[in-house]
Amino acid sequence: MSKLGRSLVTAAAMVGVGVTLAACGGGGAENATVMKNQTAGQGIAVGEPNGGVPVVSEYIKMAQEASCASTRNKLYVVDSKYVLWDRAGSCADNAYGTVLMGATPQAVLCSSGDSIAGPRTSCTDESARALFDTMLKNLDKADLGLGAGHKVEPVGFLPKSGTPVAFKTIVSESFSNIETPREVVIKDAAAWSTLWAEHSKTRIAAPEVDFTRNMLVAVFQGSGNPGCGTFDVVHVGSKDGKLLVEYEIRDMSPVAICLAAVTQPMRVVSVPKVDAPVEFRKIVSDYPNFQAVEPNVRTGIHAPRNVVVRDEAAWTALWSEHAGKDVPLPKIDFSKKMVVGVFRGAQPDGCRGTSIGAVDFRDGKLNVVHVDTVPGEGIACTMAIVYPAALAIVNRSEAPVEFIREVRPIQ
Repeated sequence: MSKLGRSLVTAAAMVGVGVTLAACGGGGAENATVMKNQTAGQGIAVGEPNGGVPVVSEYIKMAQEASCASTRNKLYVVDSKYVLWDRAGSCADNAYGTVLMGATPQAVLCSSGDSIAGPRTSCTDESARALFDTMLKNLDKADLGLGAGHKVEPVGFLPKSGTPVAFKTIVSESFSNIETPREVVIKDAAAWSTLWAEHSKTRIAAPEVDFTRNMLVAVFQGSGNPGCGTFDVVHVGSKDGKLLVEYEIRDMSPVAICLAAVTQPMRVVSVPKVDAPVEFRKIVSDYPNFQAVEPNVRTGIHAPRNVVVRDEAAWTALWSEHAGKDVPLPKIDFSKKMVVGVFRGAQPDGCRGTSIGAVDFRDGKLNVVHVDTVPGEGIACTMAIVYPAALAIVNRSEAPVEFIREVRPIQ
């Protein structure tokens, strides 16, 4: 853990709230890019301390290293004197927390959050309690409930590379007046109004968006679609100093009933506002959207394991362990594809197997469903130790992968 991380944990323990930090760093070139944008856009100090003004880069590093902040991770500079950090994630403990700090991250004034003992709020500086309580009650407001007498500046930053970013669908429609493919980033109300008028021809009013905190990303598939597929934003995350937005176009014609109309699908999602570049990645999938890899190979991996492989070196190592050096390595273009796999470990009879049953995006994750077979009632099985395994090639995505097990008895 970094020196900064140890100091933060110590400070948080003093006020009774666990601030859990990951053991890895969160700065480097990405931090430099973000801070350049902050200087240009907010006028917040980013270099050496000057008269007690918070140095924003220190707080960004703290927030980037947080281990439980995938749902919400926000920083605000208040009156050029305080920094408020509000974060939340899907964790069994310490799932959320809000901390008010002074001129450095170590100067924790007040904190509120989840703990083993339940929700706790405390202040080491009682003179800050009234201000903190007001902000706690108004975290959904741009001014944090402080009114015109205070200056509240949100700090836009990217999380650590590889971290998912929470997004919310604002508009999902199959028919648009924008008939050519388009990828758009919208950061203010005027741009949103212009885009909406082009899309809807003023059919209905544009959904309201708080552009002080959020921005929109929109994708338009264009005209000519026979209404026989799916189109959606499936993942948003931080990737090498950029905000990566992945959207999938999937042909469902083999299993779907096609609409007797030409469609122009579009999606608009809201994400936390950042100044970093936005990169769009289109994922084009067929049905089915995965391909089994050498299903008859007898695996050398004898312990239960789920795997996700996104590069050639990791694939070479896994294949050598799985199939041995005598079986040729399947060629995979990792710029477009990746491998997911399931190893069940030692099983007591020949009725037990596994296979990839489905691969689908849901709630910002790539769900891999593997179907594990077991003996049904009255079924005679070969009595031998087996090691079921299944590998599949899927379209590349940076989304987190979640493996879902389904059990199917052999009848």
